[in-house]
Amino acid sequence: MKFDRAFFKDAMLLALLIPLGPGLSSWFSPAQTSYTESYPVKAGSTSAASGGRLGYPNVHASGRLTIKSCCGLSTNDIMFTIGNQDFSSKFFGVVVGTFSFQWDTGNNTEYSMLFNNKFDPSSPSYHDKTVEISVTEVGPSNSINLYFVVEVVAIAAIAAATIAATSILVLLRRRKRRIGTYDH
Repeated sequence: MKFDRAFFKDAMLLALLIPLGPGLSSWFSPAQTSYTESYPVKAGSTSAASGGRLGYPNVHASGRLTIKSCCGLSTNDIMFTIGNQDFSSKFFGVVVGTFSFQWDTGNNTEYSMLFNNKFDPSSPSYHDKTVEISVTEVGPSNSINLYFVVEVVAIAAIAAATIAATSILVLLRRRKRRIGTYDH
């Protein structure tokens, strides 16, 4: 069988579409996700955020929260607690400005973060605040990186479409050549 130039070009294009380099190593890494959200916390109240975007147990969550006071006040502080569905929790106490944390979910798939702004009304800390939180969740070593699955399916679909299109073109050219030789 003689290779067609179009087939060779399509094969080269397909080879260029296959991701190589550092992206390939992430395919075999545990599942991971990151997110950033903001929560208003009024004076005298508590706001909550839920984690567990990956949906796996035994996830390691690490993050950073930044507290911003309203009205130009300088007391950027809040009480911070993180806990699991089974009521195990860690109270970090009053955190000021920017604070980094880590949490392992154990057998739980979700966790909650509480931002408590219930200071005494006579305290300089009693005013509205906004908490911005950035979290990265890393699944256990056997978790599936969904990016890998989607990418493999996309590459397989492109490869199948390229092979099908190339086969059709080759068959059409052969047919055209046969018809041309019979006409002479």
